[in-house]
Amino acid sequence: MKQFFILSLLLMGIGITAQEKEYDKKIIGCYKGSEQNQQIDGLSKYWVSCRLEKGKSILMFVAIDKDGSVRQETENGQWWTKDGKYYELHNYDNVTDVYNYEVLGSGDVKFQSIELLGKKDNTYTFIDTKIEED
Repeated sequence: MKQFFILSLLLMGIGITAQEKEYDKKIIGCYKGSEQNQQIDGLSKYWVSCRLEKGKSILMFVAIDKDGSVRQETENGQWWTKDGKYYELHNYDNVTDVYNYEVLGSGDVKFQSIELLGKKDNTYTFIDTKIEED
């Protein structure tokens, strides 16, 4: 009985530790970026992405298609890092995108997709440029 109790405590501790999220302090803040024709041919996207200290994320973006139609959206979610990977959970669909990331010497962040919309995808690359506060 005593061994069962100790084993139960150990397993609970492992479960709690496994759920803890890490937040790379070097990528906290607001960033801007853009890309053309990467995910959809003829579509240009411009964004401001804010990664807050406790894992909250806000993404505001504008997409302009080749006909000049404009779509503007704001997305809320969660972010975290682990083992050199960046995780971005979108509240609207409850799907987590996964990226490799690298903090560049300028403080900008380069991202390379690993998994998008729940599927393996390494074709999407972009750079978030740090928005400096005055």
